Amino acid sequence: MSAASKKYIGKITSDTMLSCSRLPAIMGMSQYETPSDVLRSVTSAIEAGDNYKRDERVPSEAAAWGNMTEGMILAEGCRRLGLRDPELEVTEPVIHDTIPLQGSLDGRADGAGVTFTTDPEAGIYVIGQDKITLEGMGVLEAKNTSHFPEDEPAATRGPMQCQGLMMCTGYKWAAIFVLYRGTELRCFLYAPDPATIAKIEADAIEFESRVETFRREGVVDWYPAFSANDAATMYERSEPEQVIDFDEDVSDKVLELIDARKAKQAVTELISKLQGEIMDVMGNHENAVAYEDGRAVATVTWGMTAARNYKARAAFRTEPSRSKSLSVKEIIE
Repeated sequence: MSAASKKYIGKITSDTMLSCSRLPAIMGMSQYETPSDVLRSVTSAIEAGDNYKRDERVPSEAAAWGNMTEGMILAEGCRRLGLRDPELEVTEPVIHDTIPLQGSLDGRADGAGVTFTTDPEAGIYVIGQDKITLEGMGVLEAKNTSHFPEDEPAATRGPMQCQGLMMCTGYKWAAIFVLYRGTELRCFLYAPDPATIAKIEADAIEFESRVETFRREGVVDWYPAFSANDAATMYERSEPEQVIDFDEDVSDKVLELIDARKAKQAVTELISKLQGEIMDVMGNHENAVAYEDGRAVATVTWGMTAARNYKARAAFRTEPSRSKSLSVKEIIE
């Protein structure tokens, strides 16, 4: 099958069960989702029941381009590794035999028994071991990113997902083909990692226990909050009439928060005061050097910022203005 003829399959896994693509989130490795975000998504699908409707919209233009180039990335990765009988349109999910975990394959192929070692010139990187032999069928995953090339992809760019997919399929190797900035393709090869597999298994079972609590009691057993934003979305409704008493441990956290906010305010005020005093000395000068004991220790720049303000119903920009903050760079010898 040519890359041009490969159809984008879309999501084929169930929304009421944990999928491999969301493993980085429940393992605390994602900057995009928290464990409670995933739990909310699954419990919402369960709660909606027959009325549930999946959001089929592509979340961003970058994701749309990833979908459109998936076939090309997979085909070129297979060619570079010499893989046999690639299947690039997998329309059924893969489900683990014993733990609540599912996934969808971008593709799979026969590794032809070829052994690889890391070869940066060829764009091939063996992760976690010196060499790998691609015996039998393996997992294929395609990624398209605007990030600069890396020698090992971030956890959200396939490694955890592929470990889970190897668990679901029983395959003994996985290849992640990452196209960086539209100009460089790298092939990352993985074998199953026992420590990672154990962690995935434990986290998947814990996740399912929280899902089962919701099925049984209709109550979401949230994960500990990662941030204030995470807590705000976890507990959307308030009970203004009910007052609770904190224990000593949580009360200490409240006092620590009060102190931290006071310190933040004091630091903010100090920064503003010092910047104003330095700017007053610099006047119309744009660059300066700071000294300590006769040695230059920092450079200071107070430049212009591009005008971004527009007058109502006017077709011209205002004049550029001085920046509201200083750029200070410490000189390291």
